[in-house]
Amino acid sequence: MQHYITLEKARNTKRHYENFPVASLLLPKKQRLAATILYQYARECDDIADEGSLGPKARLLKLKPYQEDIKRIEHSKEPETDLFLDINKICNNFNLNTSLISRLMSAFTQDIHKKRYQNMNEVIDYCHMAACPAGEMILTLFGQQNSKNKMYSNHLCIALAMIGMLQDIHEDFLKKRIYIPKEDFKKFGLKENDIKQKKFSPNWQAFKFEWLSRIEDHITQGSDLQLQLKGRLKIQIKVLIRTSNLLVKRLRNSPNNLFIDAPKLSKFDWSYEFLKALFSQ
Repeated sequence: MQHYITLEKARNTKRHYENFPVASLLLPKKQRLAATILYQYARECDDIADEGSLGPKARLLKLKPYQEDIKRIEHSKEPETDLFLDINKICNNFNLNTSLISRLMSAFTQDIHKKRYQNMNEVIDYCHMAACPAGEMILTLFGQQNSKNKMYSNHLCIALAMIGMLQDIHEDFLKKRIYIPKEDFKKFGLKENDIKQKKFSPNWQAFKFEWLSRIEDHITQGSDLQLQLKGRLKIQIKVLIRTSNLLVKRLRNSPNNLFIDAPKLSKFDWSYEFLKALFSQ
């Protein structure tokens, strides 16, 4: 088993955050440990781009060492940080394309300087940087990164990203960022002040239903991924699809103000859907 210098730190980070599971225990140990290291990279950079009170220049400066180590790996040079020494091992051991690491970095830097999106095309382009590389990385760790699988995976990752955008509208607003495109604000008569005041008006309710329909479309287009895979990864994707559909259903049926109380999944939900996916094999 390849030793990773930053593994314990990455494990602690993963335990601290609750979201759609990353590096699930469903995955074999070799792939699970590599995915945990990659998650550490994503988590560290996302926190730099999002958390705290630093200005844009200071955030970009903190990301610079990560960008420099990415370039070192791309040019077959030894990275300077322990995290990227580990990432370099993963790239070599699993033939992981460093462009996936770079695409994620593009999303982190975009989050720092881009606060509004004009239309859904811009949102989808962002998802291709911020979410889709994660799915392609997992496929690569299992040697199943063919073009058809990547297409299905990208749809699922876009759906997951859009679920997060809907759940976190108010939280993102506090960070001076709105992922909901301006064309939707115009179409549904939405107001930024409603987000500020946590006023989930009928206009926002109508928008919610359309946004969820878009998510459902991406889940539908990506669902055949479970038919292409085998073993533990197939079960993992089946669980992911089932839990995504469950959460979309709860969001659609929820009478709650999403700016205050957006539905989320519990550990019981994940366990129950895992058992259903396992016994439907």
